[in-house]
Amino acid sequence: MNQDNKLVEGCKSGDPNAQIEVYRKYYRPIFNTCLRIICNHADAEDLMQNSFIDAFGKIKTYKGHGNFEGWLKKIAVNNCLDFLNKKKQIEKPTETLPDIPEPNGNQEDEFIEFQVEMIKNAMTKLHIDYRIVLSLYLFEGYDHEEIGQILKINQQNVRTRISRAKHSLLGIIKMQMTGTKSTVNLERN
Repeated sequence: MNQDNKLVEGCKSGDPNAQIEVYRKYYRPIFNTCLRIICNHADAEDLMQNSFIDAFGKIKTYKGHGNFEGWLKKIAVNNCLDFLNKKKQIEKPTETLPDIPEPNGNQEDEFIEFQVEMIKNAMTKLHIDYRIVLSLYLFEGYDHEEIGQILKINQQNVRTRISRAKHSLLGIIKMQMTGTKSTVNLERN
């Protein structure tokens, strides 16, 4: 029995030590998943906590099929989507994605940091639907079918949203690089 299976069995039997260990092992990736979708540190932290509470409440439904971390992330993603639906978030988020570690001081690291910051900034300017689909596809590794199931849309709509999101993201990055302000709104209303 692997470590995750032992922890899951411990959680199913109500062992608080197993729950603490699951939390310690997975809180960072679950938090990062929430933060990439929500783009607000405090809300992402709350959603991560709620996701663990939900997971421990539903742990008996986990049958061991698939990756346990993936099961936890799916709960977190659904909580984020529910949160956004309730909030009906239209305005742009004010916080950015997590910071990356400080560079070692060489020019290549500084250039990479500049590019990452530009992309993170551009991601926060995307319409929420685009940010969600890109986060699920690029960062969480879900395929078109899984994204369609999560968002309750067909695979063709997923492909279209991903394509439009990438196009919109590139447009925002180009505007940032040229320092111009476009009269065309890249966000979908």
